[in-house]
Amino acid sequence: MSRVIGDRFKGAKREMIAPLSLATLDRVRDALPRFAHPPMAHLMQLRVEERLNYWLDQIRQSLSDESALAFGSVDSAGNLDGLLVYNDSPWESRIVGQRVGNIKHLAVAPGGVAGTRTACELIGELMAVLASRRTKCVACRVPSDDLPAIHALQHCGFLLMDTLLDFACDLSQFHLQKSVSPIRNELLNIRRATPADMPTLMAISERAFAGYFGRYHADPHVARDAATKIYTEWIRSAFAGWADWVLVAEWDGKAAGHSVWRKVLHGSHEPPRGVCFCDLLVVDPEFQGRQLGTALMWEGMHVARDFAQYAVGPVHICNQSVQRTLQRVGWKISGARHCFHKWLPS
Repeated sequence: MSRVIGDRFKGAKREMIAPLSLATLDRVRDALPRFAHPPMAHLMQLRVEERLNYWLDQIRQSLSDESALAFGSVDSAGNLDGLLVYNDSPWESRIVGQRVGNIKHLAVAPGGVAGTRTACELIGELMAVLASRRTKCVACRVPSDDLPAIHALQHCGFLLMDTLLDFACDLSQFHLQKSVSPIRNELLNIRRATPADMPTLMAISERAFAGYFGRYHADPHVARDAATKIYTEWIRSAFAGWADWVLVAEWDGKAAGHSVWRKVLHGSHEPPRGVCFCDLLVVDPEFQGRQLGTALMWEGMHVARDFAQYAVGPVHICNQSVQRTLQRVGWKISGARHCFHKWLPS
């Protein structure tokens, strides 16, 4: 089991795995610059401190959750050379019917085999605790070029479920006269969603994701109807505060698609240097082929450019239609991430 770090962060004589908490956040802050693969590294004009502050804030939020489990690896010099942060996922657990959680952060210092060994030790410490919690499934998403983390996950029995391509757009380069605007049609209307739209948008998602190929559908342990329901529940979460704005595309007065957007990094600069995510772009199968996705992205980018320099969106590697839509409005592939699942024995 873990050894409590406390004051032993400094002057440690040998590498060890120990718990992390909000009380040790200063140690985490000092270590982050040493870790490979910081989030949003592909957004070139963000300053290093902006990325690190965002990363630290995400770790702080994870540690503030009562389900958090977090561990650090301390080398012989007393330096933190790896960390892992885990949280339960209550809504996924409710839908799947078994306890599910996510490794939110898995980071190690560069070092090839040594990094893989550190990641394996961190994962092993987590698995020992989760077994006593009766957790059934653990998911972890890592950059596709983070080989130490990938090798460690596979060594520890995690299986690859899917790959996401991270698309990004520099909104400071988004000019109306140079961008491909959607075809204007008097039957099309884009507006902000209201809570009254939620049941309709959930029904659209259920139809759109019924034949999907994401990580939940790829996992043989998850029933297909449950896998689809996980995606539809994202809409409920969006209206519960997860998203900052939701757009609805109406065709001839009928809701036909939607997109979900959230602010992830606020910039106080002029011009704006924040970052937003487009987490979902969904078009009802009945209305596909009418450039509704392009119209939703176009309008969402108009909203985002008032406060953000960058817009980012994950797209499944097999979802070629959405990839074409994003490329049509000037988005480019900037990175990729793999998602792994591990099911623990009963």
